[in-house]
Amino acid sequence: MAPSNKCTLAIALLVAFAVVAPLLPSSAAARDGGAAKKAAPAPAPSASGDAPLHPMGLIDDIIGLIPDLPLPRILPCPPVFPIKIPFIPCHNVTPPPPPVTECRPGLAKYMPPCARFLTSDDSSVPSPPSKCCHVIKPFFEDGSTSPLCLCHVVNGDAGNLLPAPVNHTRATSLLEQCGYGFTSDNVTDICANRDFIIPPMDAVPSPPQRRH
Repeated sequence: MAPSNKCTLAIALLVAFAVVAPLLPSSAAARDGGAAKKAAPAPAPSASGDAPLHPMGLIDDIIGLIPDLPLPRILPCPPVFPIKIPFIPCHNVTPPPPPVTECRPGLAKYMPPCARFLTSDDSSVPSPPSKCCHVIKPFFEDGSTSPLCLCHVVNGDAGNLLPAPVNHTRATSLLEQCGYGFTSDNVTDICANRDFIIPPMDAVPSPPQRRH
């Protein structure tokens, strides 16, 4: 067998073992036929008698010292994947941000530079100022808000965050004029589409806990 095929086979066996090993019953449980589970023995005390030894923790520390092979990082690192496989590199998985529960803080923070353009019918303000377009970007990057929150401005239900009623035509054209590639029709369709869950202006309070 060629060396590359042997290496590939070894890696496949390691991955298969890592996936199957946590699912296998212990030898004691297998002998008992699964009828009864024995209590796990307590960790052995250390030689000095100060703290118990945890063999699995020592094994994990040893595995962490083993250098990885120069292979693609296909597998995720623990805790997403059950264990770290020796010699096999892994990649860290960033957890997704929590869902946005309200839009008022983000709109109050970022929309003031757009107020004059959005509420004016004056032809002397034909396009949003650069400061307004600059604050659109955080709606796509700041995990505490969402671009769908702009639908509250488009739909005119942004409350008293702006000094006057919103000009609907200007609100729907804001993203296009700021270079984000969404036409007025795109924005109108998105904000009216029930498949998109638009976060509420204010967070919905949690129901009171029942007393037993």
